[in-house]
Amino acid sequence: MESKHEGIGGWLILIVFGLLLIPVFRLYALYQTYWTVYNTPGWSLLTESGNPLYHSWFEPTFWMGVGVDLLFIVLSIAGLWLLVTRSSHFPRFMISFLIAMTVFAVADGLMTNWIFGTLPITADTLEYIQNQSYRHQAGALLLSMIWIPYLMRSKRVKATFVQKSDHNTVAGNPLTF
Repeated sequence: MESKHEGIGGWLILIVFGLLLIPVFRLYALYQTYWTVYNTPGWSLLTESGNPLYHSWFEPTFWMGVGVDLLFIVLSIAGLWLLVTRSSHFPRFMISFLIAMTVFAVADGLMTNWIFGTLPITADTLEYIQNQSYRHQAGALLLSMIWIPYLMRSKRVKATFVQKSDHNTVAGNPLTF
């Protein structure tokens, strides 16, 4: 008999939506930010020594951001799998994932603000870049502050994610092909 707290429902639905939306938002960011910057004449201004906007750390930071966004897409899909299979590993995975997203947001923000703070750009442009960075950091921190305690204390989480590592089942049902 199912407990009233068992199953993917309640506040846990918001985590499902979040995991579904992360790949969409990260793919959009890859296109909007990275692809756009990489395919403009500004790329050479930022990455070729001797140009007025060149910074030696811009290109490595840029490619690190691309790699981390791709990693978060893969991890969100892995998280969805653990969630759907009701794996007992899901809560720890999700907590680690939230911490990683927060750490990356802070590290990326610090690097971005440091790099652009040393470039000869207008104060308005620098302020815009810094505000975007602060919003990203605050969002990641807020998500972690809300969802980590929920994942640690929720009766629904404790009642739902009980499946031990059996790679041949989905939510306790055998996989057949």
